[in-house]
Amino acid sequence: MKRIITLALIFSIFTASIFAQEDDEPDIYIDDYEYLQNGPGDQFLKIELGAIFPLNFDGKLYPGVVATIGYYRFLTGWLALGGEISVSSQFSIGNKALFMVPITFGAMFQPTIKKFEFPIFITAGIADHTWANSTYFPAFTLKAEAGAFYRFTESWSFGLLSYFMWSVESPWKDENKGKDYHGLFQTASLAARYHF
Repeated sequence: MKRIITLALIFSIFTASIFAQEDDEPDIYIDDYEYLQNGPGDQFLKIELGAIFPLNFDGKLYPGVVATIGYYRFLTGWLALGGEISVSSQFSIGNKALFMVPITFGAMFQPTIKKFEFPIFITAGIADHTWANSTYFPAFTLKAEAGAFYRFTESWSFGLLSYFMWSVESPWKDENKGKDYHGLFQTASLAARYHF
């Protein structure tokens, strides 16, 4: 009986090896994962430092400095919503200081080419203006901004930004009725963004 079981076991092993399929083709692994630099839910902080240039003051206001910090969250791979706050300082030919603090909210559209990103921002909000010891608040502010960035790592990108800003003093205030108080400004800044 032991011999019959042993022979049956050996026979079954040889039979299994005869009918086993040989697979000489390499294993094929289909990787359909696509890496996206930005996706829904991604966020970034933006820090800018640069120069601000007055456009409609007939040479009576000198260029100054501007710093901006912003936060944006992506809704899609190319569209984000957020806001930012800027602080700028300029001096007039009479050595009077103009300080502006605009707080704006809006959207960013960002096309990308490999590691290069080209953000376009449209934001609106209000600003606080201080001129010659007088404060003007709120001033309606509209900003249009564009730039170019290079994504050095997954978390950091660096680039250049420039925005055009139109700021209007409150026309509904009694002292501003019938007067046209508006300023046009252009900036040029170095910027860094932290992505998370």
